[in-house]
Amino acid sequence: MFTRYGYPFAVMVISGLLVRLLNSILTGSLAYPLITIVKACCFFALGLSMFQRKRSNAWVKKLIIAFLFLFFVFWDCGYIVLPQLKQAFDFIGISGFVIYMFYVFCGYTFFD
Repeated sequence: MFTRYGYPFAVMVISGLLVRLLNSILTGSLAYPLITIVKACCFFALGLSMFQRKRSNAWVKKLIIAFLFLFFVFWDCGYIVLPQLKQAFDFIGISGFVIYMFYVFCGYTFFD
């Protein structure tokens, strides 16, 4: 019972404490990108902790998920800016909250 619900809950609590600590410590121009990367990793870890079945060894799918994860992390930090893609994302409604949910989805499907 603890492994099914306890690990994701522990990941959420530790992630919240970590992000809060980093918000109070980090200042300057690197604060936002570093906190964004830490948040993305925390969401990915939450998705990993929710997966409870047998883990897959399919490396191609893991590679694709890793590339998508890194793309959205760099997109969220503002390092990748493609005007046509931004316009399409705005039209579809892909913004911060949806990207955060995508981080969790990537973590969950990484071992699927």
